[in-house]
Amino acid sequence: MLYCKKTFKVRKLTELNDACEIYIDAIFPQVYAEVLELLEKGTKIHVLRSPSLVKKFRDKNGAKKSHDSDAIILAKIPRIHFKELTLKELNLLRFINIYKKCAEWKRIIKQWTNIYSLDPLEKCAKGLRSIHNYYGHRIIEEIMRNENYATMYRMVCEELELKDSVEVAILVARLPLNWKLSRLKGLLGLTPCGNRSYNHKLRRHLANLAVTIYLNNR
Repeated sequence: MLYCKKTFKVRKLTELNDACEIYIDAIFPQVYAEVLELLEKGTKIHVLRSPSLVKKFRDKNGAKKSHDSDAIILAKIPRIHFKELTLKELNLLRFINIYKKCAEWKRIIKQWTNIYSLDPLEKCAKGLRSIHNYYGHRIIEEIMRNENYATMYRMVCEELELKDSVEVAILVARLPLNWKLSRLKGLLGLTPCGNRSYNHKLRRHLANLAVTIYLNNR
């Protein structure tokens, strides 16, 4: 559901190809291709910096959760809370998504190869490793092309004594670094109270980074 002066439903984002600007609360891998098509046509896509703002505005106005009410609420959120999505940023998100999928497929195939030692499975695992490594390099390349990301990436890698790290690159790209430290800790599940609503995917990247640091210092 996308938003203007009145609410209406669309099956695909590309049905809004006559719009000059589109404001959305979040972007998911399922719509990357549609967003790419809109961006290439010149449509400006604005993504909410913090999706939790919708819930805050909903609670503030005493509204019930529904597609229509959330659409109306989203339209009322000041534009300063949105960030324009660029083609480079979308490509980076696409690379990260493929990288994570390859990692999951590798894990599943490894489990199978531990049970059945078959040549086809081993060849598949080898092919996935190649694809996984390729997109890992692409992610780092995209991060290094972005001045804001590159500075933070270099600083963290130097601090951790890592030459290159895909996990650092992903965390730099995905973490909302404009948040307060306490909120970032909560997002990663690092608060003493053990916040159950932390981002499990980002927490996994943090855990992978810890493993990388350990292996590099053995």
